[in-house]
Amino acid sequence: MVQIRIGEIAEVMGAATVQKTPVEQLRYIVEGALRNVYQRPEVYRFYLNLQTHPEDDEVLAAYSKLLNEESRKQFEVQCRIFEQLGVNEPRMRSLSFSSALQGAMLMMMTFKEGFPVEKVQEQMIRDYGSCEVD
Repeated sequence: MVQIRIGEIAEVMGAATVQKTPVEQLRYIVEGALRNVYQRPEVYRFYLNLQTHPEDDEVLAAYSKLLNEESRKQFEVQCRIFEQLGVNEPRMRSLSFSSALQGAMLMMMTFKEGFPVEKVQEQMIRDYGSCEVD
């Protein structure tokens, strides 16, 4: 299951990088992540638990490490996207973007049906799709 998830993450990031512009790349990442949580919330909860509670089991800790390594690769791809946008601090912007995206995914789990997915997607693209200084 973990290898499948790693493949899914790599596939999304690979598909994002072939989008024409950095803004389209970010849009692809945001839409893909939120759609995935919306369609498969139980899968998201499983992997969130696996990544945040690895100390509970030695075997699970090894899988958690694999997922976290893939997340670090995703972060580096995002850093390159923000470099292309001309952001002053691409690593910091990528960290902020990842934090906001993870937060949105958690909020989807909290609000379930009442979460305004499309509005949040558009807000994230507006917030992160420019090179304006934060």
